[in-house]
Amino acid sequence: MDRKKLFSLLLGVLVSLLFAHLLFRGIPWKDVGKAFLSIHWVWCIPAVIAYIIGHLLRGVRCTWIMRPYKAISFLDATQIVWIGYAANNLLPARLGEVVRAYVMSEREEIPKGIALSTLFVERLLDGLSIMAILWCVSMFAPAYPWIQQISWISGAIFLGALSAMLLARFWRQRFEQLLSWGTGLFPTALGEKLEGFGLRLLEGLECLKLDRYLAGILSVSLFVWLVEGAMFLFILPAFGLKVSPVTAYLAMAITNLGVLLPSTPGHVITFHFFCSKALLATGATKLPAVGLSYATVVHALQFVPVTILGVISLYTYGMNLRSVWDIGNKDGEDQDLPEATPSNSPS
Repeated sequence: MDRKKLFSLLLGVLVSLLFAHLLFRGIPWKDVGKAFLSIHWVWCIPAVIAYIIGHLLRGVRCTWIMRPYKAISFLDATQIVWIGYAANNLLPARLGEVVRAYVMSEREEIPKGIALSTLFVERLLDGLSIMAILWCVSMFAPAYPWIQQISWISGAIFLGALSAMLLARFWRQRFEQLLSWGTGLFPTALGEKLEGFGLRLLEGLECLKLDRYLAGILSVSLFVWLVEGAMFLFILPAFGLKVSPVTAYLAMAITNLGVLLPSTPGHVITFHFFCSKALLATGATKLPAVGLSYATVVHALQFVPVTILGVISLYTYGMNLRSVWDIGNKDGEDQDLPEATPSNSPS
């Protein structure tokens, strides 16, 4: 593991330790045990179903985003999505994104730059969808300053990124000139790398054409997170809590924005901290033990199914967990790595 990845790993551990201290201090563990013993587990079934449906929608979106470059089957797209999420759950420093881009590139014979840049587009659309939901539910939620601060800061970041992306997409020549000028201010070696990265990112913006597919991509992106919010909703009655869409969608939005911070693999601790704090903020429960138990169950129901599906998908591609580790830790694109089985998808 190189120094950059090691630094990311150590930073994630330190951040997680900080939030662990904030999360666990004063927690009455006996009450946590009681909360788990009182769970109505039947509600976990529709919650898992909702989460899987969300990933199927991600597969649909992936096929539409990749349409300008190559026709990818729904099954392949969905399996690649699962592999990325599973790798993020098992590897540090969000190396699952690298793994997903590699598998996409090797299996579908797509340049790695395209695979990475289209993944960036997906993540940006996810952020904008979460922000739209957060702004809507915030109008009905208690006015906590920290929630408002998260809303405005994250909103400014994602809207700024969207504006830059649209300008780059529709005024590409001007943007390339600006990119060349800006990277020229850096030392030659670094400037060339930055310019190369920027040009690869531009190639990935071809999916944002003004056609019916763009409307579909935007709509599916929103539905992905509406469905995931339904998962949070289904777990509320599992703990005997009031079924409140405001509570569920606020918890979903705050949690997913919170896990953008560096953390351990699978967002352990940061997920639990932001999810439980959001639940307490809405007044759904006044007991930190219930908030922690709720967050633990939601996290487990997300972590376990998609990790299993991702590992199964890896093996169907002729890969394994060792392959994932090698991909995540490779230093250069030319290093020899296990290859994925060629796709039989129509081109």
